[in-house]
Amino acid sequence: MRGKFTFQEGYIYKIPAHFGGVPFYPWSVVYGDMTCLSMQFETDPEALLRIIPEDFELLQPLVNVQFANSREVDWMSGGEYRLVQLSAPVKYMGNSEGLVGEYVFIIWENKACPILGGREEDGMPKIFADIAMERHTGDHWFTSASYECNTFLKLDLDRKAELGANEIDEMNRNGKVNYFGWRVLPNLGKGGSAISHATLYPQEMTVSRAWAGEGSCTWTKLSPELHPLQSGYIATLADLPVRRYTMAFMLKGVARLNVGDSRTLP
Repeated sequence: MRGKFTFQEGYIYKIPAHFGGVPFYPWSVVYGDMTCLSMQFETDPEALLRIIPEDFELLQPLVNVQFANSREVDWMSGGEYRLVQLSAPVKYMGNSEGLVGEYVFIIWENKACPILGGREEDGMPKIFADIAMERHTGDHWFTSASYECNTFLKLDLDRKAELGANEIDEMNRNGKVNYFGWRVLPNLGKGGSAISHATLYPQEMTVSRAWAGEGSCTWTKLSPELHPLQSGYIATLADLPVRRYTMAFMLKGVARLNVGDSRTLP
């Protein structure tokens, strides 16, 4: 007897697909309570270019590092998860649209559901890590990411003056960001890729409170024995030279991920 499951036109499917999909519609997801620790540092452009696909032009030799504790996530029934993301400012050169945004190198997240959706549907480079909640002693805020109890990244931010209403308004005028990724699906049983292309995933944040600060990243390289799948990623990012930290902020607000606007880029 032959199987009866069939794919329906216009539906979205995740693996395992045979349990059924859902009709596509252009939707946005709202993260109602976001706390972010963000910092930026200048690095060697040649080191960055080695991990940026040739379809992108590096605009400045800057790395943006962001920790986010996402609460009141509507698609998780008000649940929460945490992430650490690294990216650099780029322009997409694969077509004539002139799209400018951030090429995302990696996103560590501490729950499977947001990883699976963001990888399969939006082409974001999401992988797993244990990520601590933000903590603080006075105005010193910190968090860390680890694997099997082995910490590989610690973020520190010394919170300084709170920003005023005019400064927050300026942030919110520039709150929309084009995030770029690269979606790849390897061939089975041979080299090469069944799918390989750039992706666009627009997002935005409305900031309610913000503080300037001083931030830093501390890496601890892990051997392949301690982290069989990610030790190479960690080592590459840890080896990016830090010439100087250019800015750091602690932010609180609401984020909107425009899932319905994500798309492949030719």
